[in-house]
Order: sequence, then C-alpha cells, then structure tokens
Amino acid sequence: VKDNAPVGEAYTTEEKSFDGYHFVGMDKTSDSANGKVTEGDKHVVYVYEKDVTPEVKKGSVDVKYVTTDGKVLEDVTKVKDNAPVGEAYTTEEKSFDGYHFVGMDKTSDSANGKVTEGDKHVVYVYEKDPEVPTPVEKKGSVDVKYVTTDGKVLEDVTKVKDNAPVGEAYTTEEKSFDGYHFVGMDKTSDSANGKV
Repeated sequence: VKDNAPVGEAYTTEEKSFDGYHFVGMDKTSDSANGKVTEGDKHVVYVYEKDVTPEVKKGSVDVKYVTTDGKVLEDVTKVKDNAPVGEAYTTEEKSFDGYHFVGMDKTSDSANGKVTEGDKHVVYVYEKDPEVPTPVEKKGSVDVKYVTTDGKVLEDVTKVKDNAPVGEAYTTEEKSFDGYHFVGMDKTSDSANGKV
C-alpha cells in the first residue's frame, strides 16, 4: 500500500469481496485498516470465512387409491418428488366406476399439506357399490264370468286384464241374459271395478 514512504503519510486499505467468502474482521495481529505510516513495517490483514450453503431438506409425497378389500384402483403416483420441505402439496378424491369413497386409510398422511423431510403416503379408500337388484315389475290378471245361482255358466271366464302392471285400472260390466235377472256378486268375487 505504501513502500518506503515518509512517516506520517496517510494510508487506506479496503475490505474486498470474494465469491463464496464473507468478511469476518481484521486479524488480531493486524495494524489499522487506515492510518499513518510509522517507522518500520505495518501489516494490515483482513480475514474471511467460507460461506456455508445451507442444506435444503427435501421430502416426497405419493398418493394411491385402494378398495376396502385391498384391491388397487390406481397405483402409487408421485405428487412431489424430492421437493423442499415446506412446499405445499394437494391430492384429490377421484371417481371410480362401481365404487364410492369411504375415507382416508388410517395410515394415510393428510390429503393436502406441506412436504416434510422423508416420505409422505396419501391413501384414499373406496368401497364397492352395493348390487342394486333390478326391480321386478309386479303383474296381475283379472277375469270375469257370469253364472246362475244353481251353478250354470251363462258366460265362461274371459280375461279382462292379463299379466298387467299392478295398479292398472280395470272395469267389468253387468250383462243381460234372456230369462235371467242379476242378483248380485258372488260372495267369493273380487270388486267389479278396481285396480290390478
């Protein structure tokens, strides 16, 4: 900085920057960074320390979809792979034909959250939909006949409704027969009009 300069002459030095290092202070043996030349030699010593790159902690998150009886509906997929701790992740409930979602597995990590160090496993659980029997349509038939009090058949059985849906309306009618008069419905008879 100064070479063979007159005593009393001012001198200055400066702190410099070096990539990957930071200044920590003057060495304990150092003379002042700025000052005046004195007789003999002055040594100014700046001390630096290597920068430490903080180690970034990483973690992974995966998700899978399974049934209550252990069948895999969708195999493990990575949601986050070797991502920084604290990074947010989300997973979603999916739809699978013939199954309904029942909840997260008891071992499952949160469906949504933040990456932590290590691995997180998200497990959605589904149950098979119950078999719904195809409703069988109920059917019924109605017939009518006309008889005499002494058991003679005036008009034999005729179908009014044959294998018709339950609830369908039917009607029958009182008929006229030569030489006979109507006395009423047989005690075993169903209603003359009604529903199948």
